Amino acid sequence: MKNVYIQSVNPYGNFLKETTPKPVAAPIARVSRLRGSMVVMMGIFLLLNTVALKAQNCPTIGTTVVSANENTYYPGTQASVSAGATSITLGPIGSGANFGNTPIATGDILLIVQMQGAQFFLPATVTLATYGSNTGSGNGMLTTNLMAGNMEFIVATNAVPVGGGTLNILSGLTYNYAYAPYGTTGQYTYQVIRVSTHFNIQLGATITAPNWNGSTGGLVVMSAVNQFDFNGKTITATGAGFRGGGGRSLNGQAGLNKNDFYGPSTNNADASKAEGIAGTPRYIYFGGALIDNVQEGYPGGSYCRGAPGNAGGGATDSDPVSNDQNAGGGGGGNGGAGGGGGNGWFSFGTTGGRGGSSFQTLGPTIKYYSPGRLIMGGGGGAGTTNNASGTPGGGVASGGATGGGMVIINSSTIIGTGTINADGNTGNSSVTVDGSGGGGAGGSILIYANSGQNGIFATANGGNGGSNNPALSGATQHGPGGGGGGGVIFSNAALNIASSVSQGLTGISTGTSGTNSFGATDGFVGVLTTTFPFSQLPPNMQICQAVVLPVTILDFSASYVSANNVKVAWTTTNEINASYFEVERSTDQANFIAVGQVNASGSFNPIHSYSINDQLYNINGNTVYYRLRIVDMDGKYSYSKVVPVKLGQPENMLSVYPNPVDNYVIVNLFSDNAGNGVLRLIDNSGRQILTKSFGVSNGNNSILVDQLGNLPKGIYIIQIMFNNNLYNQKVIKK
Repeated sequence: MKNVYIQSVNPYGNFLKETTPKPVAAPIARVSRLRGSMVVMMGIFLLLNTVALKAQNCPTIGTTVVSANENTYYPGTQASVSAGATSITLGPIGSGANFGNTPIATGDILLIVQMQGAQFFLPATVTLATYGSNTGSGNGMLTTNLMAGNMEFIVATNAVPVGGGTLNILSGLTYNYAYAPYGTTGQYTYQVIRVSTHFNIQLGATITAPNWNGSTGGLVVMSAVNQFDFNGKTITATGAGFRGGGGRSLNGQAGLNKNDFYGPSTNNADASKAEGIAGTPRYIYFGGALIDNVQEGYPGGSYCRGAPGNAGGGATDSDPVSNDQNAGGGGGGNGGAGGGGGNGWFSFGTTGGRGGSSFQTLGPTIKYYSPGRLIMGGGGGAGTTNNASGTPGGGVASGGATGGGMVIINSSTIIGTGTINADGNTGNSSVTVDGSGGGGAGGSILIYANSGQNGIFATANGGNGGSNNPALSGATQHGPGGGGGGGVIFSNAALNIASSVSQGLTGISTGTSGTNSFGATDGFVGVLTTTFPFSQLPPNMQICQAVVLPVTILDFSASYVSANNVKVAWTTTNEINASYFEVERSTDQANFIAVGQVNASGSFNPIHSYSINDQLYNINGNTVYYRLRIVDMDGKYSYSKVVPVKLGQPENMLSVYPNPVDNYVIVNLFSDNAGNGVLRLIDNSGRQILTKSFGVSNGNNSILVDQLGNLPKGIYIIQIMFNNNLYNQKVIKK
């Protein structure tokens, strides 16, 4: 049984109500003690949050339109920073396109990330496929001192100028970090990034990550304490990750073997490995140019087909004496491994570069990617070249492509629609009679918010391998590049259904004898996860969001009732600091007007249900959109997700029976479209209990969810994903 309380209506001419569970009879003294305890608890909570606000710069009001990247990037120059440390030595900030220049101030939120740091097995004999993971794959890394991807959020307790200096932080680090230039154990680099932090963020233009330069850049990190409005804009880190191996036209050298997995860049044959978590080769291909880093970059040398870590291997020529067989470079890896490079020309030698490994070890098999541990996409290895064909010339066109960078978005809520891209680049395809480079792997994306992710279209796709066209010179096929592996996307809720981590496809060789991949292979699909627990986030990621006193929206829906009548309903919990709710309507998803307001309950009941009936007049169009504006006592506000309603025809309708549930529940879904749907049962902590797929036909559909008898008592959410929409229904397990 429930009591119905009629609330006063603010002047929008709408009927509104709240339904709350009937209070259990209790002595007045007991109620007084409960209320007194609640007041004390709220006082302590507010006091603790006041202290937290003073410890770091967490904005408490205002909306900032962000139209350019605001992050500032400092390279870590301290050789070893141990877990528990409270100071770090930093070098001068990175500079160039899309690098910020705001120095660190006391209280700033920062992100420290280990960008490179992986060791691989180097066999004593250069022709052994144990190179990399020591498992015979010719690629990969070891578990020894594998630090790449470790990251955490920290708070500065002093200012650091753009020229660098000592950074002191509020509390000890969770992980170890290391900086080591190229040596016998490879290369280790980390950076500290000043995080773009505002109360509300609205994107005003495309935000572009600065390209990784070997010590800084490669990612964008943005944090909204309250609300992040994508505003139809894009955040991109495409091609901002690890760089491809540099292509060089070479004439051959005696004494080398077509089966070599590693060799120095001083040899006059073969091709360069790419850049990745294990190091940076001497020669890289970036921005259409060949860059010489002078140092070799990898233990054993930065040439030949072995693929260190997630970097694509460079091709080994199947006739190194002449270097004229021209195999293709391997693709970079991340969530998925890269594909192998194509065969050598006339000899058909299978000496293309090996694909970079996914972010896992093979001996033993351990997957390292997680919401709290991410890396950039590996670059593609170079193909061998002796004719210097393609543009740019000099063999540079045979270089590998760059991988995708990283994007991290952190907010209490997300509104609007937008795009995040962290794709790997595609290999150069202007080559004719030489080998082509591998594609870059997709990068990594992390999104965390309480709502609104379904408006984000996110991609971390691998780039295609480079193609070639020897038929233009009357020649048979040469080795194309392998495809880049797909990247990694972690979101704690469903994204736009078109989001993807697709593998890059192999390049194609068009010769006088045929047109195909000529032994090159596609990359592998990456990792896309849309549910994970809060505990898997990088440490302290929501340090500012934790000081907000949010209303938790359990459900928000709008449904067509009859001519010119739409019912808007919502259910809440955690109304600690709520003042009122305002229902807003739009016909274009951009311009909203207020159509109803109801005061927050103010009661001590755990669940609150509200609804209004919106009378529509002079509406042009077949669809209207609703959102909820949630206003706190101190004037701060946030928005719910936006829900559409089709007028004059049935809306997809969801209901459940029985509710409360015991051992089973029947979910009824009305739809005017056929298709396939996914049902998920989620507990009150956000943990997924079960998932099942089902077919949807026109009209009424019934889905049985049984074997619920052993579930603990409490509140659960039944979530239906269908027709690119997300529907939620609260159920109570008795």
